[in-house]
This record gives sequence, structure tokens and C-alpha cells, in this order.
Amino acid sequence: MNQPNILLITTDQHNPKILGCAGNPIVRTPNLDRLGREGVIFDSAWTPHPVCTPARTTIFTGQYASHHGVPYNINIRPEGSTRPDSPEHKGLRAEAVAFPEVLARNGYATSLFGKLHTKQQGGKNFGLQFTRLAEGKGQFIEQGAPPDDYRQYLRSKGYDDEAWKTWKLPDYPLFGHVVWPHAEEDYIDTWTATEAMKYLESAKEPFFAWVSFSNPHTPWDPPAPYAAMYSPDEVPMPARRRGELEEKHPTYVDNAARTVPAIPTHSVVKELAGGLENAYSHWPEPKVRAMLAAYYGEITHIDAQVGRLLALLDERGLRENTLIVFTADHGDYLGNNWDFYKAAGCFYESLGRVPFLINWPGRIAGGRRCDALVSLTDLAPTFLEAAALKTVDPFDGRSLWPLLKHDGAQWRSFLRVGEGQIRCVVTKDWKYWRWRDGFEELYHRSADPHDLYNLAKRPECEGIKKELAARLAKV
Repeated sequence: MNQPNILLITTDQHNPKILGCAGNPIVRTPNLDRLGREGVIFDSAWTPHPVCTPARTTIFTGQYASHHGVPYNINIRPEGSTRPDSPEHKGLRAEAVAFPEVLARNGYATSLFGKLHTKQQGGKNFGLQFTRLAEGKGQFIEQGAPPDDYRQYLRSKGYDDEAWKTWKLPDYPLFGHVVWPHAEEDYIDTWTATEAMKYLESAKEPFFAWVSFSNPHTPWDPPAPYAAMYSPDEVPMPARRRGELEEKHPTYVDNAARTVPAIPTHSVVKELAGGLENAYSHWPEPKVRAMLAAYYGEITHIDAQVGRLLALLDERGLRENTLIVFTADHGDYLGNNWDFYKAAGCFYESLGRVPFLINWPGRIAGGRRCDALVSLTDLAPTFLEAAALKTVDPFDGRSLWPLLKHDGAQWRSFLRVGEGQIRCVVTKDWKYWRWRDGFEELYHRSADPHDLYNLAKRPECEGIKKELAARLAKV
């Protein structure tokens, strides 16, 4: 078997349910639905870290942050900056081997387009031979970061340095979303797809290309016509119930009360009043619906860019020798459980799970759904096995090929996710986590898929709670 091309497509902060192939009846994602329909849809895929930089470093290494050493988001700064990084923000150690480096050593052309949002020490670059960077939607512009390739492109088109700062538009803090006020061709994810296509038009095989879209991360600013594609009246309201917050951690409750339309670099304003009543009243239905409509528009815009990429692969006759994976670094509360964005890093299904599609026509049987517990830690070993290669560094994940080959092999019965203030264990039916201060949360995933009822203090659940707590203590 020839070594396949590998195309990794990711989104940022993508709620796993906002895809047609995930069962959403409203959002229009025909190209991603095609990938799922002709491939394998994983319905229980998880991020080990619901924050950008640790999750992205996990994709590169197949390791948890406790092993790869990047537990926090980084602030990207220019080389030679006199403002020091704190020790935990140094990035992946220089001697670590990211999977693209293994591919590059063995004849692959390796590249990344769009959002990287992590770094490697010692001037290394994860084995990436070519990059065109759009480092997110403005999050680093006011922290001393140099203009990335995307901002340089905008400057070359005559835009001033305020053009991409859509969170500064008057309507943004009022409504939680705005319309991108410039040409759609100059929008960040359009540019990302265009740059990837320029490369893929003549890329030599085998290649690894990571197309890393910045949406649907905030600020929510879809371009026309996507900004008006969904009426707020048609999008379904999120899953939330009055009374659930009394059973959740006070930190989460206060974050829900203090969360504002996300701006660089945070969404929680500590000066706002916290508490239950403020959390319950903070996101009224009209605002929620309007924000969701904008989010849906961004997803459909991404889908259109995926369609452009797939059309190019078809045109070049590359589809049958290209392994395609679509996923995200983490999800978004998206109004479920009374909050938006990702503050507190809880492993509610909306934030902890990610969309996860794998497609390889002729090599992977399509039309399948898989409910096995899989993780972003599994990507690196899967890619290297597809290329018949091995790494020198150990993986925390495992190759997905037993599941993709559908050979009935034994798979993991539980998955560990989370580190730091929250450590969590997930099984097919249950999810348990423990906060650093000892607060416990327990959810029955099949009976309560939206995490509305914390069962940790229910006497009838004491047995399963102790069993899961013991599992968590061993990992």
C-alpha cells in the first residue's frame, strides 16, 4: 500500500452537535455531512483539554499535557521580546517529537494553514516544512504578537490594523455577534482555505496538510451571506433547566454569571456580580437565539470552505489516496447549562466532546457511526500507522485502526480527560469528575445527555460514584 496523503481539518471551539451529520436538523453542512456519510462518524470523541494550546499540542504529540508539558494557553510574542513568558508558557520542549516530524523524515511534505496557537522550543516547528498562519481571530494583536501571514495579507489589500478587530464594533458587546464588514474573500477562514488550496494544487505526494480554521471561535462575525443565513427564530434553544446550577460548582456558576461576549483574551469579567440568580438571568432567550444564529452561519461558512478543498482533491484525483480527518480542539457550552464559550473548563458534553469524522474512500468502509470512546490523543498514532511509521516518543492515545477496520477488537472501557483543577473519567454511560477542592459531579450520559442532573450526592448512585472515583485515582 502506498503511503496515503493525510488531510487534517480542524475547527476551533466547535460544539459537537452543530453538524447535520450529528443530528442537527437546522444547520446546513452538506460537505461535512458527505464526509461523514462516506466515512465513519465518531459520536463520543473527546478533547483531553478544553483549551486551545494544550489540545493542539496533544494533537501533535498524542500525549496528555502532563506528559507534553503544555498545560495552558500561550501568548504568542515576537522573537526577542523582553517580556518574559512564565515557565508554563514555554511551549513543547525542543527534544519532543511531533508526528509531522516523523512524517517529514520519511518523505512526506508537511504543512499547516491557519491557526497554530502553540509553539515548540528551540526554534523547532513540530516538523512542519511550510506554514501560512492566521493566528486566531485577533486574540494576540494587542499582546505584542507580530502580524501573521493573514494580517500581512490584509495590509497588502489596503486594510488598516483595525479591520480585523470586529469585537470593537459597537454592536458586538450589545448583541454578542456582528457581521464581518469586509469582503468575504478576505475573511479569515476563506483566506485559510485559499492558501491551503494554492499549496495543494501542486503538492507532491505523499503530503500531510493541516487546515486549521479559526472559527467558530469568538468573536462571532460571519460574513455575508452567512450572517443572515439563519433566523434566530429557527435555531433550537440550548439545553438548560432552572434548578441545575444549584448542583454545579460555584466557580462554574459565577463564571456563567460573569461571562460576556468574548473579547481578547478572556470572556469572564470578575467585576460583574456572580451567583445563581445572575447566572440564570444572564443569557435571555432573544440574545441566545441571535448568537446561535451567528454561530450556525460560521459553521456553514466553514462547510463551504471544506467543499472547496474536497473539490480540489477530486479535481486532482487524490481522494482515493487521501485520509481525511475532521475534528476540533474543543467544544463550546453554546448556551447549554446556562453558559457560553469555555470558562472553567468543565467537561459537559458541549465543551468536552468534539466533532470527529474520518474518511478514506475505498480504504475505510463508509456509512458507519461509532460510539467508542476516542480522543484527540488518538490522532497521532492513527496517522503514523496509516503511513506505516513509528515514533520515538510514547503515546497516551492509541491508533484508531482497529475501529476503522471494524474488526471487533477490544477497545477502551473508559477515557481519562482533564487535568489541573478538574480531572474526569468518562465511560459509555457515565461521566464523573472531581474538582481540586473535592467537589464531585456525576452524570448519566445516556439518560441525561445534556448534563442537567448532577447525581453525585444521590444515595442510589453512591456505588457507581465510588467505582469511577477509584478508576480516576489510578490514572
